[in-house]
Amino acid sequence: MLESVLQDLGMRSTQIQERAEGAAFLKVARAAYPLAGVVYIALNIPIGSQRSRYMHCAYSDRWLKQGVSRDPLGISRLGAIAAIFRESLDWEDLPDWPAGNPAERRPALSFPLRTSYGEIASFCISADMSFADWQDKRMALIRDFRALGEYFHQHMLRIWGYDTERDMLISARELECLKWIAEGKTAWEAGVILGISERTVRFHLNAAREKLDCQTTTQAVAKVVAQQLIAL
Repeated sequence: MLESVLQDLGMRSTQIQERAEGAAFLKVARAAYPLAGVVYIALNIPIGSQRSRYMHCAYSDRWLKQGVSRDPLGISRLGAIAAIFRESLDWEDLPDWPAGNPAERRPALSFPLRTSYGEIASFCISADMSFADWQDKRMALIRDFRALGEYFHQHMLRIWGYDTERDMLISARELECLKWIAEGKTAWEAGVILGISERTVRFHLNAAREKLDCQTTTQAVAKVVAQQLIAL
């Protein structure tokens, strides 16, 4: 999935760093969901004290590639993949997208992420299921992965020196999940109460632990109780 995106954008091979190991966060996502692959792409993240250089990266569950340029990449250079930064779409709708072996094709989606500093970013998933099953699960996957993609993008911005504390404030849904765990409910029971899947509850608990800088859910519960964000 988009393994040659940076080369396709015309960056010289000497400008690109490659690693066989992908991002652990995306590996976890692939393990938890029925996915064949997952990719995060971000272009034009300003870096450095003068914000005069630009990070471009493509991270998957299997590999990562990143490069730095002196100038931002214009949308005109993106060709067919420009669409993934503008709107949510099935890859089947992308113009000039390689069809590949029909027997090996998987349902796939990409959607743009909310950005703040002039960068553009997109989250892409391919599902490990038939097209018939995909129609039943598509909307649930879109909802979950839009949230996951936004979370990962904020994480990447923090890596490159941006203070995203305001964007990383714990959400109402995350507090709800912590509240029910604090009352002794399992993730499955909390999901039934909140009308969401157990998997989504676990995603919100993971996000809450990250935002609160806690290693365990118990620590996260203790912290929100101490801060009077929930009452027992």
